[in-house]
Amino acid sequence: MSPKFAFLDGEFVEWEKATVHITCHAFLYGTAVFGGIRGYWNEDAKQIYILRLPDHYARMHDSARIMLIDIKHSADELIEITRELIRKNGFKSDVYVRPVAFKNVNPRVVGIDVTGVSDSFCMFALPFGAYVDLEKGLRICTSSWLRIDDNMIPARGKVNGAYVNSALAKSEATMNGFDDCLMLTKNGFVAEGSAMNIMIVRNGTIITSPVYDDILEGIVRRSILQIASDLGIPTEVRSIQRTELYVCDEAFFCGTGAQVAPIAEIDYRKIKDPTHPISTRIQKAFFDIVRGRNEKYRHWLTAVY
Repeated sequence: MSPKFAFLDGEFVEWEKATVHITCHAFLYGTAVFGGIRGYWNEDAKQIYILRLPDHYARMHDSARIMLIDIKHSADELIEITRELIRKNGFKSDVYVRPVAFKNVNPRVVGIDVTGVSDSFCMFALPFGAYVDLEKGLRICTSSWLRIDDNMIPARGKVNGAYVNSALAKSEATMNGFDDCLMLTKNGFVAEGSAMNIMIVRNGTIITSPVYDDILEGIVRRSILQIASDLGIPTEVRSIQRTELYVCDEAFFCGTGAQVAPIAEIDYRKIKDPTHPISTRIQKAFFDIVRGRNEKYRHWLTAVY
């Protein structure tokens, strides 16, 4: 089902009319921030549940603050715009929502300085399935591209221009026959995948990289740490060395796009336990939660209809 409406600068507009000018500052220089948000269709309830929507918009406001962008809508207003956008499109399936706050008209036309450049906001939604294969286990490699660090372009903010770094890494992995990749920090520690956080399992403990190792402060990552704790699975947040990936028992990607995706092979080395017992346990718990089948976590969900 194709989208019928988008949201642009304070109003819902027809999909084909949701456009910006070719001199848009964000188009020329990547000066924008965005959110990646999923809604999950529950057939029994005839409902779409959106995971941790207030957290997504709190993070987006933080990202905008870093980039000197003023989002004129509060988090609560953005939540209602999101719900209305999905309703206007009539989606009855899993959906992906992409809000974007961006620098628009530059009175100087050309110039990288963001001061004096107007701020705009848009949002679109569309039906969306799996971003990566969730069943067979992913084959990934360590990218030759290093992860940008906080004093270059802050990874904790979802800054559009920063995703050139991810695009180069993911494209290299694809051209070399892998499903995705891992990126290292300039100090050689594991940061994250091309556009998702990573978790490994060693001796029954889930381990993930800390925010100071140049990762996005992932909302799904934070959710999984809570889910694991509730399931009695130990967790650690600490730096991970590259060779630790080769000796871990399990590994999986997590994020809005990736959801919970087990990894089968890293740099041609197969993961020790191909049954992924802890990864699949987390995956099952996660999907029960996001589809509204676990009342304990219902407060994480925003209903659309």
